[in-house]
Amino acid sequence: MNIEKYAQHYFNFKNAGVFMLVSFIGLFLVMLIIILLTRMIGGKNGINGKAAIQFVESFYELVFSGTSILFFIAAYYLIDRFLVDYRSIWNKYNDFILMGFIILSVVLNALLDKAGHLKELAVRQVTYIRLVSTIYIMLIFAYIKFIYQDDNYDKLIVYFLGLVIGRFIFFDFTWKEFATMLRGILRDLPLLLLILIYTGLMCWYGFRSHFLLKSNGVVVSIFIAHLFMDVAIILLQHTRYFRIFGYEPEKESGYEPENGPENEPEEEPENGPENEPEEEHTDHC
Repeated sequence: MNIEKYAQHYFNFKNAGVFMLVSFIGLFLVMLIIILLTRMIGGKNGINGKAAIQFVESFYELVFSGTSILFFIAAYYLIDRFLVDYRSIWNKYNDFILMGFIILSVVLNALLDKAGHLKELAVRQVTYIRLVSTIYIMLIFAYIKFIYQDDNYDKLIVYFLGLVIGRFIFFDFTWKEFATMLRGILRDLPLLLLILIYTGLMCWYGFRSHFLLKSNGVVVSIFIAHLFMDVAIILLQHTRYFRIFGYEPEKESGYEPENGPENEPEEEPENGPENEPEEEHTDHC
């Protein structure tokens, strides 16, 4: 199949609509698991709304981060496979081209975060989640290499391993920072299990229904599945779903109340010494 045939296949709105429905079903399943976990952890106190929302948004960030990495990997695979006529240019400038795609993947991650309105995550938490996403991608590579038995990604695996090592061990790192990083990653490992369940469901249905094609590369198909997952997450974020956790973010975070701060009634100043009425003085002759 050529690129035009692939485009016709994936832009078949009937098949894409069914796959979009599956992405919502998978997302609702993940949300149900999170609700059950937060109820179990909360015990008699019930759900900690803010903690639950932070967990949900951490999961969303993991999906977005996985999408941005898969974009870079899928672009590498597609260029190497389809742009045969420009092979000499690719072989000469592939390092610079890949660097450009890495920058684009970072931009894509930022755009997805903005579209998803993730407001409850601290910067350090986002860093840990993106490190977990590299483990997620390595598990995908392990599946392709040892279970699917595809050797077409060997060069890319080595390239990606170098990037992962660079994320963990940089030129001025300390063992204390490294240990803190590992603790943060271990704390977020349950998110890894959730994204494997979600992606596994999407890929199982996609390959079984032949909406996702193995002929265009397994990584490309997983990237397409991630795009549907991203759309489902972004749409759900605009439904104010957080009410099911008994939490209103506008009361405690960056969400603005509907009236807005400018519409709040002004408080009357308290009677201080400067606001007390002046006493009348009478002259005594």
